[in-house]
Amino acid sequence: MMIQTRIFRWVTLVFMLMVSFHLQAQETLDLKKCIEIALEQNIAVRKAGLNTEKSGLNLQKSKASLLPNLNAYASQGYSFGNSLDYTTYEYVREKINSNYFQLNSEVTLFQGFSKINTVKANQYALEANIHSNQNMKDQIALQTAAAYLAILMNLENVAFMEEQIKLTKSMLEKTKILVEVGQETKAKELELNAELANNEYNLVEVQNKLEQSYLDLKQLLNWDMKKPLSISKYAVDMMSLGNYENIDIESIINQYVSELPQMKQAKAELESAQYAYKAAKGLMYPSLSLQGNLTTRYSSLKNPLTGQITPFSEQLDNNFGQYFTFGLSIPLFNNLNTYGNTQAARLNIRNAELNYRESEVKAKNNIYEAWFNLKNAINKYESAVKSQEAQKLLFEQSSVMYQEGVISYYEWQSARNGLTRAENTLLGAKYECVYRMKVFDYYRGIDISL
Repeated sequence: MMIQTRIFRWVTLVFMLMVSFHLQAQETLDLKKCIEIALEQNIAVRKAGLNTEKSGLNLQKSKASLLPNLNAYASQGYSFGNSLDYTTYEYVREKINSNYFQLNSEVTLFQGFSKINTVKANQYALEANIHSNQNMKDQIALQTAAAYLAILMNLENVAFMEEQIKLTKSMLEKTKILVEVGQETKAKELELNAELANNEYNLVEVQNKLEQSYLDLKQLLNWDMKKPLSISKYAVDMMSLGNYENIDIESIINQYVSELPQMKQAKAELESAQYAYKAAKGLMYPSLSLQGNLTTRYSSLKNPLTGQITPFSEQLDNNFGQYFTFGLSIPLFNNLNTYGNTQAARLNIRNAELNYRESEVKAKNNIYEAWFNLKNAINKYESAVKSQEAQKLLFEQSSVMYQEGVISYYEWQSARNGLTRAENTLLGAKYECVYRMKVFDYYRGIDISL
């Protein structure tokens, strides 16, 4: 008996641990966490990050090009037959073992400031890449918020339809009893059966929409489709989402349009194009360089005076030479390559200017559109609230009148259907309003959150 009790306790403990682990594994994600996962797992964002790293490497290379280079050279040679004796400058016929060593360095002192301007062009190119990545992240965050809100809306829709089915079933059971005692007609029972079937059909539809909204969010998060996804079920309070009255849209545009990532990207691309043009134009100027060399050599030829081979270290010291040279290169004609590159860089500036203007127009239009959509959503929500309140009062009054026998079942049912439609409309209007608020907040530099 004691053994069975111990076994039961161990099984119970293992079961509780497994349940606890399972519950912990199913982490509930809020909107902030969903956005973090989407940005971490999104392949496009990760590829854009690699492009940013590549731009950083280009900047690093251009900075390093300002430094002197340093190269070493060494050779080992064997010669047979006639060889030149560098000590007497006479040809001798011997087998000779020789070494040659060289260390050289070169630095560009002036090249029309081409290298410096290339560094600045790459700095702005990197900055443009960073802002491009941020813009992509912002769009993914908005998409994630839309998918998240769709789940919340569909969850409420499912709960609403389940409540409707529950009420219809309750009425159907009561009606069946009344039909049996002759106080209601069979037609009313059939009407309620049809209504129940219609409600169940509507429930299947909203459940399918809920599954689709979960699928959309999983795709944005790059989530394993086989794993369940649990999100925090916020009770969205419209009163706590902020005040959007008395907004001066022109002031918002003037204040925030230049702060948008797409505008910063376009501005940085224009700056990069301007410095790239200066770098290309700088190659048309003469370039001045400084070069230095250290050389030495060794030969196994015997010294004709002593008949001995001079020691290796002594030869390296005796043959050690140093020289520095200044070089001036004047570009006269190189098949119009420099001219062509300069003109192409000039065209890139014009293209970047047009892109900047286009981005500015789009950014302003996007803010106007976001504000227009938000105003419409707020108006729709306020109208939906009034409609729902009116339909609720009508339904309550109709219920009293129906119980008193003043109106028919069909009139009562019409009032109930009107309330159902009004509540569905209000639900959709509420979540559309919340989403439009989040989009408009984004253009005002406010983090996307609930």
